[in-house]
Amino acid sequence: LTLCSTVCLPQQTLDITSTGGHLMANGEIFNLKGASWFGYETSNNVFHGLWAQDYHFLIDFLKNNSFNAMRVPFYLELMLNDGTPNSINFYQMNADLKGLSSLQVLDKIVAYAATSGIVIMFDMHSFLPGTFMEDGLWYDATHPESTVLSTWEKLVARYANQWNVIGFDLKNEPWGTTWNTGDQSTDWDAAAARIGNHIHSLPGGDRFLIFVEGDLKSPSCADNCFWGENLQGVRTAPVKLDNKNKLVYSPHCYGPAVSDQPYFEVSTFPTNMPPIWTTHYGFVPQFSGNAIVIGEWGGVVSGKNGIWMNAFVDFLISNNSTDTFFWCLNPDSGDTGGLLENDWKTPDMSKLNLLQRLQPHPTVVTYDSDKGICVTNNH
Repeated sequence: LTLCSTVCLPQQTLDITSTGGHLMANGEIFNLKGASWFGYETSNNVFHGLWAQDYHFLIDFLKNNSFNAMRVPFYLELMLNDGTPNSINFYQMNADLKGLSSLQVLDKIVAYAATSGIVIMFDMHSFLPGTFMEDGLWYDATHPESTVLSTWEKLVARYANQWNVIGFDLKNEPWGTTWNTGDQSTDWDAAAARIGNHIHSLPGGDRFLIFVEGDLKSPSCADNCFWGENLQGVRTAPVKLDNKNKLVYSPHCYGPAVSDQPYFEVSTFPTNMPPIWTTHYGFVPQFSGNAIVIGEWGGVVSGKNGIWMNAFVDFLISNNSTDTFFWCLNPDSGDTGGLLENDWKTPDMSKLNLLQRLQPHPTVVTYDSDKGICVTNNH
């Protein structure tokens, strides 16, 4: 028996909140099925893959595989100053992107994603192209917090009225930060609240979800945390966002293909993993009332990493935390591969099947010029 419920509201009122440990859209549960599509955080100044495919094909691929969300990494200076995309193929494809700046291309693709029922989260991945490994804080010497706030101001102004832009991932993997130590220059929990509250104070800014990743080593992880995974500090010091029901915690979590850990080498692997995941972040929804959305996970579904991937999916299902952004659509992610093979065309069915098992009933979002935005759940 499939029960179906649809709620339609006029445009501009896709109100997504994070309450009762879940995402809710216009009062209905929102089952998010997301993927990252990267490129705006690289020197290409645009999504990768547009050298191989028309952008409609790539968004359609997500839609046809029932994805309803996309995470878009970017580098700060590109969002602040715009730039020129340098890897788009215009031969028999992408004709309507000709002559556009990086952000104009972004506008086009975000708008097409809206017609496909795909919501967008922007992720401040780095300050300069490709520098995410170095950028361990939410600011640096040449990009003070004031510049970071200006960048979010630009994004809010640009997308306040674009209904399918739903949230902001304040900083990718802030591995150099601390949590609730009283050090203003490194405490990520306090910085996330400051930045989030600033976004919410802007005209049209109060509707956006604020995604906060974990740190790396504060408080220390008895079992190694991955970059962005450590949310243990929430137990004693939750992020003090004024509008608490817009706060989403967004840990990153990977398996042995990305980085081998002692706990992958024990004889009890993978049954040893759920308590570790629970300690690092799995406790958050029940403890805080806010949703968690896994901001990154992924890799090959074979060998030892395949064992990890299946165990992780089992854990997320049992923890009722099945909202994730899979890393990634792109095949050109060295340690994980993508949802598409290197031809940017052939689907990796092992990954798609795993995601179907994880999130079998993603919420369907449709936009209708008469009815507005409709949110449909099949239970």
